[in-house]
Amino acid sequence: NKMTMELIIRGKGIFGESQTKGEMIGCLHWVGSWIKDIPDDAKIYNKGDDYVIFSVEPKDKDDRKFLKSLGFRRQEVE
Repeated sequence: NKMTMELIIRGKGIFGESQTKGEMIGCLHWVGSWIKDIPDDAKIYNKGDDYVIFSVEPKDKDDRKFLKSLGFRRQEVE
């Protein structure tokens, strides 16, 4: 079994509790910078519903820690 890590982003949550356009734009900037930190080799599963899933195989323990800091969770794959 190899281990992958997944991050699920729900579109509904991107704008948080925004009440103004400025707050919404701020949320988009935050999400954009967060997504930029996701490794380029991550696979993206976007089925057109409310969820986008990023999946990546960590290279080592430090990579796992970094991915965990971004919100990724371990997934066992057979």
